[in-house]
Parts: sequence; C-alpha cells; structure tokens
Amino acid sequence: MQAIYALRQAEFSNQQLAIDGINDLFQPDLNSMLPQNKRQLEGYRKLAALLFEEAIKANQPAQDEEAPKNVLKAANDGFLFYQIRAKKDRQHLAQMMLKQVNGIYDGYLLVLTLLVELGQVAQIDSERRYRDVDEIPFPFESTLYDNTVIKALAQHQPLQNEAVRHNISWTEDLGFVRKALREALKTDDTYRAYCSTRTHTADEDQALAQYVLRSLVFKHDVIRDHLSEIDLSWAENSEVVRGLAIRTLKSVQSATGLQLEPLTDDWEEDELFLNTLFEKSIENDADYEQLLADQLKNWDVERVAMIDKIILKLAVCELLSFPNIPVKVTINEYIELAKAYSTPKSGKFVNGILDNLSEKLLASGRLRKSGRGLLDNK
Repeated sequence: MQAIYALRQAEFSNQQLAIDGINDLFQPDLNSMLPQNKRQLEGYRKLAALLFEEAIKANQPAQDEEAPKNVLKAANDGFLFYQIRAKKDRQHLAQMMLKQVNGIYDGYLLVLTLLVELGQVAQIDSERRYRDVDEIPFPFESTLYDNTVIKALAQHQPLQNEAVRHNISWTEDLGFVRKALREALKTDDTYRAYCSTRTHTADEDQALAQYVLRSLVFKHDVIRDHLSEIDLSWAENSEVVRGLAIRTLKSVQSATGLQLEPLTDDWEEDELFLNTLFEKSIENDADYEQLLADQLKNWDVERVAMIDKIILKLAVCELLSFPNIPVKVTINEYIELAKAYSTPKSGKFVNGILDNLSEKLLASGRLRKSGRGLLDNK
C-alpha cells in the first residue's frame, strides 16, 4: 500500500516535471531579435500539454496529424521522459518495499541486542565505586545482567552472528543505552524491586525480561523515541517486532532452549506474494478502476480518498490473482488496513464495497478460488 501510494505521488511529480519542460519550450525567447508571436506560443503550449495528457491516459505516444511537428515532438518527448522516470520509480519502490519488510527483522535484532547492552551497562553501573552525591540510591543486590534470560541472549552465538550480518550494533550509541538505563529502568518500581533481591527463580527472570521489553523498551518515551529515530517505520513495525521478541524470550524456558524467530515461515513465498501483488495491481490498474467505478455508481470515483482507492484496488488484485486465499480473509485484511491508515469511516466503506464486488465477481465467473481459498466460500 505504501509503495503504491509513493508511486502515485511520484507519477504526479513526474507529470508536473514533464509539463514544466513543455511549458519552457514555448516561452518567448527574450534573447531573440526576431518578433515573438506570444499568442501562437501559448496555443502551442496548451496543445502540447493536452497531447501529453492524452498520451499518459492512452499509455502510448500522442498521434495528431494536424498538430505542428514541434508541438507533437514536445508532447512525446515529455511522454518519454515520464515513462523513463516512472519505470525507474517503479523498480526503486519495489526494492524499497522488500527492504522495508526486511527492516522488521533488523528491528527485532535491534531490541534483542539492546536488552543485552542494557544488561552489560547495568553491570558496569553496579560496579562503580564513586557516585554523584545527588544520585538516588539504588538497590544493587542484582541487576539485569544477572537475569538468566538476558544472559542467554548475550551468550547466544546465532544472535551475535545475525547482528553482525545485519550490521546491528549499539557500540556507537552507548550514551543512549546508559541514558535508557538511568531514566527508564532505574526509575521503574518493578525493575527496582527485582534488583532489591539477590536471587530469582527462572519464572521471575522470565517475567522481568518480558516486562522490560513490553513496558520499557516498547513504551517508555526515552527508548521508544530513540528507536523511532533509528527506524522511521518503527511505529508501524513495532507490534510485529514485539511479537517476535517475546516469543524469543519465552523460548529460553522451552525444551529446545533459546531460538531466534524467522521473519516469516517461508520468505520466498512471501516475497513472491509481495512482488506479484505490487506488479499486478499496477499493470491492471485500469481494469480495477473500471470495476470500482461500476461499483461506485452513486459516488464520484475521483473523489474517493486516494488511500481508500489504493486499498480497494489491492484487495481486488488479491481476490483475482491469488486463488488460494479465501475471500473473507482478503476482505478482513483490507478492512483492517483501511481502519489503520485511512479515515474513521473507511473500514465500513471498504467492507461494503468489497462484499458487493466479490459477490458480483463470483457470479460473473471472474473470481475463482481453489485449495485453501475455498474454505469460506461455500
């Protein structure tokens, strides 16, 4: 959704750049000693812009035998410029889409290694011989470093290997880690109570590790704001990252021991899904636009919010292009997407449109499901 939204914005910008280029071609030449026919130049400018817009809509070079050659050339040069930029933007945004998805895994490694760094800094802090006179006394019977879950993370070689492979490190940001310990952990009543006791059970260690992750790493302003600066998509990705990290902490007490979580069960399949959904939604945009226009007879389709339209088109693409995904699963996913990213009423709007459209597509034979896709279609 975000990649296609960015693509639409880029297309608009490229169109404006092409129009600006056309306009420049038909400005009076102030350095020329010859008389300038400003009225004719303005007419040529308007005609070239019109031919360019027609070329965009038809997705092919403009053809007009009656248009002056220089006007037709200006329009088609603008169209060629637009096509080249659009192709580059499409390729770039497809790559960025996959990079952002993989960024979720980087965020997962980031919070796990942060827990390790907090533990190490906590140990160093407990060993300091001299303290500021105005420093609030802290119970150093134990620290986060003594927590068995945090120790398991620190000693887990696969985590260290993945952090190196993904270039994840807090070495250059230890000032923040010390600040997080000082302002988030050491002022927290639950953490202070834990540190006031020398020994803990495995369940107590697990509870504390999860508490630090859930309530401090993901919710305390100092840490949350810093993570948001590192990763601009943190607010969107944090829920998934938290789920992965919590499962990792819980695995310490499992029969198999600490296990890192994969981003997905089958990344190759998911990558294919993402690329297919992105490419097909763009290639079949005109078809989906018409399907929506037929469905929105009482609406001006041009006035539908851009995000809502993108969500609807993606949903239609998924309905028609992925026979193994049940209709209800698709509809429910895009309702949630609309609720999260569009207007307060968008969820109901998307629900109504997709319910009616899916029924029509089923009746016409265009919507065909197989395998798992048949689960809720009886």
